[in-house]
Amino acid sequence: MPPDPVISYRSVSVVRGGHAIIDDVSLAIARGDFAALTGASGAGKTTLLRLAIAMVAADAGQVLVAGRDVATTDPAVLRRSIGYASQGVGLFPHWTVAENIAAVPRLLQREPAWIAARVAVMLDLVELPRAFADRLPAQLSGGQASRVGLARALAAEPKLLLLDEPFGALDPETRASLGDRLVALHRDQRLTTLMVTHDLADALLRADRVVVLDKGRIVADAPPTVLVTHPHPAVQALVASPLDQARRIAALVVP
Repeated sequence: MPPDPVISYRSVSVVRGGHAIIDDVSLAIARGDFAALTGASGAGKTTLLRLAIAMVAADAGQVLVAGRDVATTDPAVLRRSIGYASQGVGLFPHWTVAENIAAVPRLLQREPAWIAARVAVMLDLVELPRAFADRLPAQLSGGQASRVGLARALAAEPKLLLLDEPFGALDPETRASLGDRLVALHRDQRLTTLMVTHDLADALLRADRVVVLDKGRIVADAPPTVLVTHPHPAVQALVASPLDQARRIAALVVP
C-alpha cells in the first residue's frame, strides 16, 4: 500500500438483499495514479467508485479519501473537494454551459471574477469554443455535453477526479478524442484519477493501472502491459476479447 493513498478501501463490503455487491475489497489509489476499474456488468465497479463520494455506504470496512473517513465526513464537504463526472453527465437543463461549469465554485463562494475566468479556462481545456458558454445543454451534442461535464468536474480545481463511464454513450471517434484529452488533462493538472469503464480496451489505453472486478472482488490489479502479457487466469477471457478484435481489424488492412 502506498504511504499516503488518496483513496483507501480497507476490507470494504456492501451487501444488498443478502448478496455482497462489494466483497471484502482492499485497494489503495496513490497520488498521481490514473486507475481504471473494469469488469463485466454487475461486477461492482460503480458501487466501489460511489463509496468514495458517499453515494453508497459500506456495510463493513472503511473508506478513506485524503485521509478522512468517508463515513464521518460531511458528504457535501467531501463532494465539493472531488471532481465527479458520469455517463449521464447530469447537466442542469435550464442552466447555461457557463452556469453548469460554475456550479461547485459558486457553492464554494469563489469570487465572481474568478469564476468567470475559470469558466473560460475550462472551456479551453476541454476544447470547446468560449461562445458555448451561453448555450443550454439541449443545444449540445453528446460529445459536447460530455466535455462540459468534464469541465464542471474540474472547475473547482480538485486533485481527485472520479469518472463513471463518462464517455460510454459516445461514438468511437468522439470517445477516442475525449479519452486522449482526459489523459492529457490528468497529466497537466496533476490529478489522481479513478475511472469506471466496462470497456477493457479503453482501460488498457488510458490508465496506468487496471483493476479488474468480478462478483464484487478484485481479481487483477496491474499495469496494462502486465495485464495483457501475463493475464491472471480469472481475466484471460476478458483480455482475449479486445486483443482478438485488434488482430481481426489488422488482418483487414494487411495487403
